[in-house]
Amino acid sequence: MSQSQFNKSCVVVIPVHSATPSYYELISFKQCFEVLNGYQIYVVAPAGIDLSRYEQLVPDFDVISVSKKWLSSRLYYNKLKLSNFFYQFFDDYTYMLTYELDAFIFKDDLEYWCSKEYDYIGAPWFQDNDPVESKMYGPGNSGFSLRKIASIKEGIKHVHIIPPSKYNAIKKQAWMQKYKSAILSVIGVFTYIGSLFHTENRSIQDADFMVEEDTIIVNYMSASTKNFKLAPVTDAYKFSFEVGPEVLFDMNGQHLPMGCHAWWRYNFDFWKPYIEKFGYRL
Repeated sequence: MSQSQFNKSCVVVIPVHSATPSYYELISFKQCFEVLNGYQIYVVAPAGIDLSRYEQLVPDFDVISVSKKWLSSRLYYNKLKLSNFFYQFFDDYTYMLTYELDAFIFKDDLEYWCSKEYDYIGAPWFQDNDPVESKMYGPGNSGFSLRKIASIKEGIKHVHIIPPSKYNAIKKQAWMQKYKSAILSVIGVFTYIGSLFHTENRSIQDADFMVEEDTIIVNYMSASTKNFKLAPVTDAYKFSFEVGPEVLFDMNGQHLPMGCHAWWRYNFDFWKPYIEKFGYRL
């Protein structure tokens, strides 16, 4: 299928970190192409990586090669997904489905979820990862998530990350605590102005501590970007499950979502029969 024949509303992005994927990762990889073959799918991979293991399952797919740095660690991978560099590859599309290799898709409801016009949706989280005793929140995890590209690009301009040492210093000073909101607002203004003159948000790219991309989007970007539309948690579990799939399954009227994340990490026994229905041996 030529690129002009694909549905242009959404692009599907599969990040690949390794030339030696696990058996389960290869199942996830193949399933994406089986279900979402009407959409442009790009594999984002380190330059020069051997993709022959993937090509044994899917002989022909499109690859975007990036510097090995971006996929060398969780830190840099999260920075990649909070960079203009990353999103500029996909300017022809309105939405992006991020499909990491521990995701699995059951059905193609992408057009429906794009029509909801959320800026971000992913599987809901539970406090302390406890689906029985703790509160559900977010629209959550980014491993299998849908985002509006223009909104994330705009949101990147408004995020400012305060190094923990500086934040703690503010907390310790009573007079600084009094004006903390104003101080952070001023920092935010300068971050935004800087983003107009520089390619990247330096407060993100220069951070030397772990930056969780989905946490930044849900907890900070949504609050600092005007009219940013997060999906409600009641739609998040219709879209995807992660932690507590058996709990979310009951909440969703015993229906599967469109997809899931970390299917062999959280209750493999729950997912096994549903995934085997597609012909995979687990």
